[in-house]
Amino acid sequence: MDEPVPDDDHRTVDEHRTVDDPSPDPAAVDRHAGDAHAYPFGESFEDLDGLEHLAEQEGIGGLKVAAELIEDELRAKSVTRRLVELAVSLGITAFIFVRLIPQFFDLEYADVWTRLSTINPGLLLFLVAFWMFTMWCYAGVLAATLPHLLRVQAMVLNFSGSALANIVPFGGAAGVGATYAQAMSWGFDAPSITLSIIVTGVWNVFAKLGMPILVLVALVITGESTKGLGIAAFVGFAILVAAVTGLALVFKSEGLARSVGGGLQRTMNAGRRLLRRPATDRLTTRVMEFRHRTVGLVRSRWLRITVWMVLYKTSQALLSLLCARAVGLDGVTSIQIFAVYTFGELLSTIPFTPSGVGFVEAGSAQLLVTFGASADAAVAAVALYRAFTYLFEIPLGGVGWLTWATRRSWRRPPGSRAAEPAS
Repeated sequence: MDEPVPDDDHRTVDEHRTVDDPSPDPAAVDRHAGDAHAYPFGESFEDLDGLEHLAEQEGIGGLKVAAELIEDELRAKSVTRRLVELAVSLGITAFIFVRLIPQFFDLEYADVWTRLSTINPGLLLFLVAFWMFTMWCYAGVLAATLPHLLRVQAMVLNFSGSALANIVPFGGAAGVGATYAQAMSWGFDAPSITLSIIVTGVWNVFAKLGMPILVLVALVITGESTKGLGIAAFVGFAILVAAVTGLALVFKSEGLARSVGGGLQRTMNAGRRLLRRPATDRLTTRVMEFRHRTVGLVRSRWLRITVWMVLYKTSQALLSLLCARAVGLDGVTSIQIFAVYTFGELLSTIPFTPSGVGFVEAGSAQLLVTFGASADAAVAAVALYRAFTYLFEIPLGGVGWLTWATRRSWRRPPGSRAAEPAS
């Protein structure tokens, strides 16, 4: 799963930051950097109780940062609102799986299980191995954005954060907190971790914009699309080109970055005037802050980050195709299955349930049926794919946390890697 980000709430936390800001509060994560060597991450411990004692007694920097991020998220909403949101999320999920899917598709889950049970054990093992390969590719993205991060450490980061994001009501903030706690324990400083989160998030957005456009274009070329989809592909391509061009200009020079920020600010303020809301003067400053924070890493590693992100998204699309074929889904072309994958990626951003669970399954299965698949095969294909990309990440997250807690050889004082030159 992609690197988690804090939940959207659109409420002001302080005068410079809102909860929907894609980056964590720099003040909250950087203020411990000066005390990095005060926290004895290099000390050993015998078991999980020892780790807990060390965290409580010594005030480990990474865990303190994680706790503060989660506290900020919790303070943004009342306990009552949290409980209501949790109840609504569980209710929506239960309704989709218990009532909506069986009734809408006119099937019994026994029919879906029959499809899944026919998968050859050897093929199932291959699917597991291929899924692990997709996770290895995403670990490449994380390693590219955080120089000197080991690939296996990146896997631990990904699974640990994803597990929290998949099950915890405020999973976005908890996942980000987990990233800080673990990466700081391995010697990285807070600014470097923040930079990695920001850049990874930007590349994930570009990937989610780009994949649907490519698939729509392929559908148009092969004659499997409608006029409406062709127009959508053209509009989406224009948006993506504008976004990439804007990012390139931001990194080209400070003057161009200021011009881009000013243009965005004028456009946004025009919209705010229509809505009778006060103008903002922070957007240009935010663009400049983003440039100063990310320009070095992006200039030196943009190609490496892009290659690994493309490999990750492509391998995930192939996994969805393999899952569809494994359950015997036919009558749907490979490109159409890729279209379903990209549609599911967009549905996963729905905030009402963790990672869009329920919405992804129902929406993806319906699109497969629209393309000509039988209902039981469509639901089985989506269920198998989501088992890999959502369900299996939860227990592996537990493995990730155990690995982090017990792998003493990885421990370094926070900030001890900061002076090392990026490779």
